[in-house]
Amino acid sequence: MKLDELINKYYKNLNESDLYIWDYISKHKKECEKLTIDQLAYNCNVSRTTILRFAQKISLQGFGELKVYLKLDNAKSIENINNIDIVCDTYFKVIKNVKEKDCTEIFEALDKAKTLYVYGVGMVQSSVKKELKRTFMTCGKIFYDLSGYTEVNSILELATDEDLFVIISVSGENEFIINFAKDLKIKNIPIISITKHRDNHLAKLSDHNLYISTALLPKISKGIDYESVTSYFILIEILFLKYVEYETTLKNNEGKKYEIRNTN
Repeated sequence: MKLDELINKYYKNLNESDLYIWDYISKHKKECEKLTIDQLAYNCNVSRTTILRFAQKISLQGFGELKVYLKLDNAKSIENINNIDIVCDTYFKVIKNVKEKDCTEIFEALDKAKTLYVYGVGMVQSSVKKELKRTFMTCGKIFYDLSGYTEVNSILELATDEDLFVIISVSGENEFIINFAKDLKIKNIPIISITKHRDNHLAKLSDHNLYISTALLPKISKGIDYESVTSYFILIEILFLKYVEYETTLKNNEGKKYEIRNTN
């Protein structure tokens, strides 16, 4: 079993420090293979005990076994790396997660909201916001796109608990976004977050959470890293199709109730 598989298997056991350690290791696997426990602890700004506990939480005996897994992962990556498989596996995970997720409360919140807003900062987030707006416009759901800091602060003064905000953040740890989410919570305004990591401050502040996975392909071309973010768009499309299905079911049930009342 690979390290990332162990992380997925024991994800519920991991706290914020553990996830930070894993984030560092996953981005520096070759380097970490040669580090001592003290060096890794220093790089992650945690204690050596925290590193040891992290290894134990994912079923390993200790730091030594963690390094063995690292060496095996690195060897496999060098011998048989298939970027297409990596990206496709990421897509499959997102598809499976959103397909199996009960989105009833999210859809109820969308229908209940008087005004829908979508907010995110960055090039990727900008594209995702446009896709969310375009897709849901098909079924009559209009999202107002917010992008600037000044604009968000102005909207905050006008927004009420009858509105709803979709906030898109890769890490869920952007300081401005966290403070903005806190301000929304003070006004009891519902939040739906879309983030990469499950354990983040934005997700904790949100009423509903959606998660995506990305595939980081290091040094894929001319020494440049490439990160696939198509998962965002897959998530939105499946979410939209599930919403259409949800609305159709509601209308059918209301029609049946109407027929029963007329029969009586």
